[in-house]
Amino acid sequence: MISSAGTRPRESDSELVATVVALAGEQVMAFEAVGGGSNNRVYRACLGDGRLLAAKCYPSQKEDPRDRLGAEFGGLTFLAGKGLSRALPCPVAADHEAGVALYEWIEGEAVSATDPGARHSGDVDQALDLLAELHRLRLAPGAEDLPPGSDPCFSGADLAAGIASRRQRLGEVAEDHVPLRDFLLKQFDSAFEKATGKAREDYTSAGLDFSAPIAFENRTLSPSDFGFHNARRRENGSLVFLDFEYFGWDDPAKLTADILLHPGMVLSVDEEAEFQRGLAEINLEDSSYKPRLAALWHLFGLRWCLILLNEFLPERWFRRAYADGGLDRATARARQLDKSGAMLRRMEEAKDGI
Repeated sequence: MISSAGTRPRESDSELVATVVALAGEQVMAFEAVGGGSNNRVYRACLGDGRLLAAKCYPSQKEDPRDRLGAEFGGLTFLAGKGLSRALPCPVAADHEAGVALYEWIEGEAVSATDPGARHSGDVDQALDLLAELHRLRLAPGAEDLPPGSDPCFSGADLAAGIASRRQRLGEVAEDHVPLRDFLLKQFDSAFEKATGKAREDYTSAGLDFSAPIAFENRTLSPSDFGFHNARRRENGSLVFLDFEYFGWDDPAKLTADILLHPGMVLSVDEEAEFQRGLAEINLEDSSYKPRLAALWHLFGLRWCLILLNEFLPERWFRRAYADGGLDRATARARQLDKSGAMLRRMEEAKDGI
């Protein structure tokens, strides 16, 4: 379970290696920092018995109350127990107190997230196959015990409230950052008000209740942060999808929007169409899926506008620094503000929704 981002070694490698030894029940012969996401660190451990494992270190829940380790390790354990392991790394062992989990080491190369021409013609099909399996397993015994995904949106009101909460938190720090304050007050707020009003109107026109949660059978098991930016290709061409820290129950409309709008991934026109058709087929039994997705499309995009601004929040910056202490905060903030503005313009150009 690795990604392409670089990372620094843990402050106390000896403690981490001791944890890996205890979890694996085998001596560690070689240990190397190989990368991680924006919230964690990942190491490659070569064991005395010849096994290669990925040791993933998660941020403390004192800084982030979400149980990232529990969501990922628990979710992958559930899925492996249901026979779904071909496209996912196998979980090995975990120590919640230490914030460390071991997974199967995935040999292979990173899949290009930003160059559609570098991907294979069947990559979208592989992604859809996994999503279809996850949707099928929502009805499997034990699935009901899985937690909600990170920041789930089971209704239009949930989505609007989540955006408002993010906006409020950014407003608390915006007084010290004039460009951020101006962006929020002069651009974002009016777009959010307009998009919320339009979403409510579209719900009413479709005969839906903006405040009512979707039925349990219409929900899905979602990886949340899903796409080619979190995938590796084995030698045989098969893809393995990584990073299930946000795994859990969610609205498949939100899953669809997150795949199509994810700022870390560039899809071709054909790939976007494939994902739209495939996800619509997966959710064919839910007659409200398409009108729900269309009505909430702009709000999903505005949610991403604010997620892109996490570098302005002290608590979020701590996790970025944990994963990669070499980041320059001022540079990161300026870059993310530009990305957020680009996402807002994208939503303004999509006047008729998806």
